[in-house]
Amino acid sequence: MAGEKIKTNIQCQNIAPIENLTRLISSNSLKIGVFANNGSGKTFISRLFRLTENTNELHLENEISPTDKLITIGKSNSNFSFSIIDKKRITQEDFKIELKKGVIPNLPKTKYTYHTFNQDYVEENISALSYEKDSEIEGFILGKINIDLKEDEEKLSKIEKEGSELNEQIKIETEKYVDEKVSNIQNIKRLGDYKILEFQNIFNGIQKDKYDISKTFDELIEDYNKIKSVPENLDDIKQIEKINLDFKLLNEIKENCLKEYSLSELATDFKDKIKDKQLFVETGITLLDSEKKDCPFCEQSLEKDALNLIDKYTTYLNDIEANTIKLFKEYVSSLEKYIITLTNIEIQNTKRINEFNKYKTKYIPSSEEIELNSLDIEYLRRQIELIIESVQDKIKNINKSIDLTDEQLQSLEKSETLFNGVISSNNEEIEAINNKKDKIGEENKSTRKEIVKCAYNHLIDEHKNNIESVIKLRAQWKTLNDEIRKKREQQKVSKKEKVASTIKTVLNYFFAKKYTLDEENFRLIFDKNTLEKDQAKNILSEGEKNIVAFAYFIGDTHLKVENEDDYQKLFFVIDDPISSMDFSHVYTLCGVIRDISKIIDKLKRERFLILTHNNDFMRVLASNNIIDKKLLLKKGELIDFNNNLTVPYINHLMDIYDICRKNGIPTHTTANSIRHIIETLTKFEKIDVTGESIAEYIKENIKDDTKSYTLINDLSHGGWRTEQAPITDEDYIEICETIVKHIEIKYIGQVEYCKKICK
Repeated sequence: MAGEKIKTNIQCQNIAPIENLTRLISSNSLKIGVFANNGSGKTFISRLFRLTENTNELHLENEISPTDKLITIGKSNSNFSFSIIDKKRITQEDFKIELKKGVIPNLPKTKYTYHTFNQDYVEENISALSYEKDSEIEGFILGKINIDLKEDEEKLSKIEKEGSELNEQIKIETEKYVDEKVSNIQNIKRLGDYKILEFQNIFNGIQKDKYDISKTFDELIEDYNKIKSVPENLDDIKQIEKINLDFKLLNEIKENCLKEYSLSELATDFKDKIKDKQLFVETGITLLDSEKKDCPFCEQSLEKDALNLIDKYTTYLNDIEANTIKLFKEYVSSLEKYIITLTNIEIQNTKRINEFNKYKTKYIPSSEEIELNSLDIEYLRRQIELIIESVQDKIKNINKSIDLTDEQLQSLEKSETLFNGVISSNNEEIEAINNKKDKIGEENKSTRKEIVKCAYNHLIDEHKNNIESVIKLRAQWKTLNDEIRKKREQQKVSKKEKVASTIKTVLNYFFAKKYTLDEENFRLIFDKNTLEKDQAKNILSEGEKNIVAFAYFIGDTHLKVENEDDYQKLFFVIDDPISSMDFSHVYTLCGVIRDISKIIDKLKRERFLILTHNNDFMRVLASNNIIDKKLLLKKGELIDFNNNLTVPYINHLMDIYDICRKNGIPTHTTANSIRHIIETLTKFEKIDVTGESIAEYIKENIKDDTKSYTLINDLSHGGWRTEQAPITDEDYIEICETIVKHIEIKYIGQVEYCKKICK
């Protein structure tokens, strides 16, 4: 489309010194240059691109991720995204890298193949091998032949389209179901299990077992709503009381029933009367006043016959028979209390069952299959009643031996144990439901997990046939694509040969015949002599080492491809390749970048991002149109780069403007900036620059015998004397302001430009 530009979007959040950068770049080609001062973050950007190339699995070391060093100090996570939309508005690249401290990141699959040169590349691939090239290079690059594959390619395209459209439709339907049925449930997205509802997991799920879920989706939603309705401070269900028979007492009853007690000599009919009202008689006797001889009940005076009767009562009550009968009646009373307790426990258990059923039905769905046991007290009560009957028989005739058997008591003890066992079981379930009530959040979470799994099962069942169709289409596509690929294979080019040939070509750009490469053992040849192992690091200068490293980097391009088509996916990221190089070599390196498609002959289109902090390198790249888009990375922003910035004067002026107008901090380079600005202004006006003309310029243009004049004159000559007190930050700010004001008067446009750049 006429007038359309390529749109490149780059975003960095918390990437080392870059806290928040977003820039949409418009350009005619993907030949981008970025100028940045040291410490501005350019190397971190190159490292992120290099991260996409990582073929080795990353590992934590002492809970530290190798990517932690890319995150801004004081932050726990960071993001980097990069996308490209071409002139036809088609997205050619779109990837994102998310980093978290102490976590190995998931590296994205990129559409372009990035090949990154930076110090990390040099250290890992070049320095580590003493500036020798690893000769263990295997594999081939597949070529093409001119055959008619139109029919096959149309069929391949049709299969791909059909599979893609079906896959997209399944994705739309699954995501719609999740959005409408699941995602609106409160906090459900926070569950780790929620990820199983991602489309790719549904797609892969047809090869796996489904989750074992006993309820339908609607039933689980109903359960979830019940759990949400649990009132605050809902009372616990109380425990059920157990029966506690006193077997020490029962054994005492057994022993006493077996005894034969002597009877009183009083008449039988008299004793029978007393037995029926013994308590009444005993109470009356205790109330009787022996001195007054009055009846304690009717208060009439007691006659002789009455007194004789009382004597008989007293005699009887003091007799063994009476005391024995009293003891056995107490036994009966204790045993009857057990029966009352049993009845009360049965009533209590029934109430607990009703409460439990209410809680499980209304609030705690996970307990709805649990039933508390009812209690059958009849057998235990009957056993106690039989003992009561034996004791009552004993009361009727205490001189008769009544045998309560060991088996009878053992059976009673067994019945008590079984009875209490039922109560214990019920109490355990009561305690469990109380705990669930108290931890209703866990019940809520468990139910939400079941909802997610149930939705997963539904989606698998719903889309299994279509997913299988997609898999089948992909298999067909792979088979046909393999056939097409085989037809295209005519020649195989050795990667080792291509790497060696390219390295030799690049070395020849720089050194002509001085240095080249031995293609067999991949060692450098210096003046026709192949260097010995580890000899290169001692012979090469620092600048030559960087040249060799860059030549190896260009040669390694062939290791990034498997077939000729892969060359068209290449994207070069180059971070300051000119360290320690002579300036003539900088020109040569720029020529290598310009001729990259000639050096790598299969490369049809150049894509590169060049990062540098070197003014002259940037100037050569820009002035020779090697880069199409020029940018400046400054203070975490990526802005358009003006070619004037390649002139050191402008940079120095921006530095002192920043100090006096933007609260910048003077550094050890500030004096140099002042000197350079004065020299440039002097040369512009005087042409012939000498020490005298600089001093004269200062005196003429920065008038009055002020401290600023003296300091500017001194600093512009690089002067410093040990007897001087150090120049303070305030002195520097005053000097910088004086110079900026002078330039503002004479060359206002320069200061306006600084305002624009330093805003």
